[in-house]
Amino acid sequence: MTARQIIPFALVWLRMALGLCFLGAYALSASPWFYVAMLLVAVVSDVLDGTLARRWKTVTPQLRRWDSNADSVCFGLATVTVALLRGAYLAPWRWAVAAMLLFIFAQNLFNLIRYRRQPAYHMWSGKLWSIVFMITLIGLFFNRPSVIAIDTLIALSIYSSIENIIATAILPEPMTDVPTVFHAIGLARG
Repeated sequence: MTARQIIPFALVWLRMALGLCFLGAYALSASPWFYVAMLLVAVVSDVLDGTLARRWKTVTPQLRRWDSNADSVCFGLATVTVALLRGAYLAPWRWAVAAMLLFIFAQNLFNLIRYRRQPAYHMWSGKLWSIVFMITLIGLFFNRPSVIAIDTLIALSIYSSIENIIATAILPEPMTDVPTVFHAIGLARG
């Protein structure tokens, strides 16, 4: 493997490791600034892995799937950490969060049943959700959460899961980089 193939994967694995660091930081009672610094490093690595791989023409379906897996691990463990820190504040949203998690679980289960693996759609709704997710997590880490951000996060998550479920239902095989469900419909017809 060349450096141009290794570097994007290294950035993906960095994100995986950062997920574990969130739990370690919680165990050590880290400062909110430390959590936010880890979030920013994770976001930069997420942007760079894809940007560099596309620029160097080393992007592969395997890299895109590992990118999605790394996002799930890193940001999932960041979410667990924020729930441990601010669980009492999030209590009024417990049913909405449960519904959001149920949709995410259903989406992943449907992908595995249909394709036996996870596609890496990277839809625009997921990218928008990621931005709101970062804003929400930063607010929660600093103990200044926004009600609007939490509500928007939950709604976008459910919408994004539905969009992914529809794409999986209509696409004959797992694909990468399908911007919207409308693009998926076009690909299914074409």
